[in-house]
Amino acid sequence: MAQDPKNLEVYHAEQTLGIPALPAIDQSEIEYAPRGVAAEVSDKAAVDVVDVVLNRIDEDDMIAVSASCMKLRSPTGWRIAGILLVMGLNQAGYGIDWAVIGSINSYPTWHAYFNFPNDGPVLGTLNALMSIGGFVGAPFLLFSDVYGRRSVNFIGNFIVVIAAVMQSQAPNIGVFMVGRFLLGFGTSMCTSSQYMAEIAPVHLRGRLVGIFGACFQIGAVLMGGAMVGFSRWTTSDWQWRCPLLLQAVPGILVCASIYFLCPETPRYLVMKGRHEEARRVIAKYMTSNNDINAPIVPLMVRQIEESLQTATSGVKTFRAAWDFRSFLTRRVAYRTMILVLYSLFQSWNGGGIISTYLSPALDTIGITSSLSQTGLNLGLTAIYFVFTAFGSYLIDIMRRRSLLYAGLISCILTQIAVTITSWRYTVTPSTPLAALTVLWVFMYQILSASFIATLHNLYRSKSLQSAAGVVQTYGISVGISKLGYKIWVVYIVYNSIQLVLVKFLFPETSKLSLEDIDYIFETPGEHPVKLSLRLEKARKEREAAARGPD
Repeated sequence: MAQDPKNLEVYHAEQTLGIPALPAIDQSEIEYAPRGVAAEVSDKAAVDVVDVVLNRIDEDDMIAVSASCMKLRSPTGWRIAGILLVMGLNQAGYGIDWAVIGSINSYPTWHAYFNFPNDGPVLGTLNALMSIGGFVGAPFLLFSDVYGRRSVNFIGNFIVVIAAVMQSQAPNIGVFMVGRFLLGFGTSMCTSSQYMAEIAPVHLRGRLVGIFGACFQIGAVLMGGAMVGFSRWTTSDWQWRCPLLLQAVPGILVCASIYFLCPETPRYLVMKGRHEEARRVIAKYMTSNNDINAPIVPLMVRQIEESLQTATSGVKTFRAAWDFRSFLTRRVAYRTMILVLYSLFQSWNGGGIISTYLSPALDTIGITSSLSQTGLNLGLTAIYFVFTAFGSYLIDIMRRRSLLYAGLISCILTQIAVTITSWRYTVTPSTPLAALTVLWVFMYQILSASFIATLHNLYRSKSLQSAAGVVQTYGISVGISKLGYKIWVVYIVYNSIQLVLVKFLFPETSKLSLEDIDYIFETPGEHPVKLSLRLEKARKEREAAARGPD
């Protein structure tokens, strides 16, 4: 059968690079078919879906092609560094707010100005408003498929700047609440994580996304250090106004530089039918010498086109973006369920006590001074940063499900330890018991960062995460005021339930491309968990056979 010239270009690129074709199957049906119809192709050719996945051009092939076409020590490397700087500022800005809101509770000047205590419904509402803003703003991310990633990101950062100024200059609690809501709204529209995944060269994607994620902690650590300094400024309202005003700095820098340093992503350009422009962007940012004839160019365009053709991938029109009927199908419903569950896992695993309500939590074990609380917050943030970097190494050598198991079990064990020592402190208050409780909290941070934090960009959904965050940010504040240390027991039970759900519902996705994951979820008659484990086993057997006898 006649081949489309674009497909022939891809075919020749594959043959040049030595990528094998699937034997006994019409290659046009497998290699050039939309991934959404993968199961139909497999059934029609009487080939098991595992064989199809193992023989198609996979992520390892794409990584090899990408690495051969682009070296980091080249002019392109500097262009990528500029993009990473701009997008990293997005992430750092979010980390700055995390540090500010986690430490500002320790400032008596803040509580005295607005006249509310260190726990309870007022504090819970203030913190929940950012999550509410994020939930309301998340659907507007759909406009990035209409007006572009950069435009929506620019608007989001502009709103963040306005919100930061409103919070820092708030004359009353009402204005401060509006500022918190707008901050969440603007932050939800920052498309930086989506942008990085779409623009990064394939062989550098994991590393660049990891560095991008670490910018959150860099912002948090730097701001945490500043909050320790501000804790000594006890005679002025600028003690709390300055940190809130500093939140505007990353947004200002992003707005000033995004259109100069960051191109539109190839995926968006292909979505809008601007294929030649997409090819030029791929050549400029994914090859060392801006070579539009490099093998990675047609392969990337083909991969994007296939992804857009599947029912579960991007949308091509504004009208389609608001058509939610696909969520009623089995394959999309299962994916949505996984996103919902993981968003709940991330938001309700107990980390919110440390990130947002550390001050009232420390109050329960007798650590009440502003300097001590902000210092501990800085230490917890710094150690989280270090072990998130360690976790980014683990994610390449451990299975996703194993990381989730290890993370949840470690959360449960450390929370049990915190509960026991906190209980003993209420019976016989002592410095050693308080210190031991703090030690368990540090252990929680280390283990959570190592095993779970690096999975957030793989599973999370901004809108679902924000919705879950509304409940947890308000609930923790009220819970601490009513339950004290016993609130940890709630999370012990909840994390135990999560552990069971992971075993039976979460498929294994390590070493799979986005197209391979489509197979896992979309193959009729197959349970995603069982199919993913069968695929993993087949991959290991194939690798063992290729190595030969030891």
